[in-house]
Amino acid sequence: MTTKMPPQEILLVPGLFEPRFALWPLQRALQSHCGRVESWRDRLAFRELNESVNRMARRIAGDAERDGAIGIVTHSFGDWVARAAIVNQSNHRVRTLVSLAPVMKAGFLARAAYALSGKLIPEVAVTMDSDRAAANLDCDPQIRRMVVWSKFDESLQSIDLTHLENVQTRKVVATHLTIALQPNVHRLVGEFMFGE
Repeated sequence: MTTKMPPQEILLVPGLFEPRFALWPLQRALQSHCGRVESWRDRLAFRELNESVNRMARRIAGDAERDGAIGIVTHSFGDWVARAAIVNQSNHRVRTLVSLAPVMKAGFLARAAYALSGKLIPEVAVTMDSDRAAANLDCDPQIRRMVVWSKFDESLQSIDLTHLENVQTRKVVATHLTIALQPNVHRLVGEFMFGE
């Protein structure tokens, strides 16, 4: 059973080859609801995946009631990192998680990147392995979650999440790259996190 606890801070987690400034419009939109909106600092690609997950697990550690609840908004591969971190940190402050076009199943561009790079790019190798890409889908049933799929995603495919009771899904007219930039998505995220 999930409990609604609005976040006192929000962590934005970019995807593969995505510079943090790509999430600035979303950051500005969410700052009207929450004064502390931070963009997660990580490598754009060629991550040491375990280190990225461990760093995030340390960042979200604590008690939500005592230290304040955290909301996370991810895009693309950032969602894979966040889900793994939540699973690896049993004592975390995450109470809401919004996933924009998350890595769960490879699409056309991911397959093309894999054909060109093979396993050289760790993030692409994970995306191409359907079991690894969809790992930790039920990262914590206590977290309120929303997954927002883009209707015209050239990189990833949506999957059925109806078996997860704490996850709402939406589908918006967007591409993989535009979903995080669109004001309608910003409103959707704000309404979900803050109930406005």
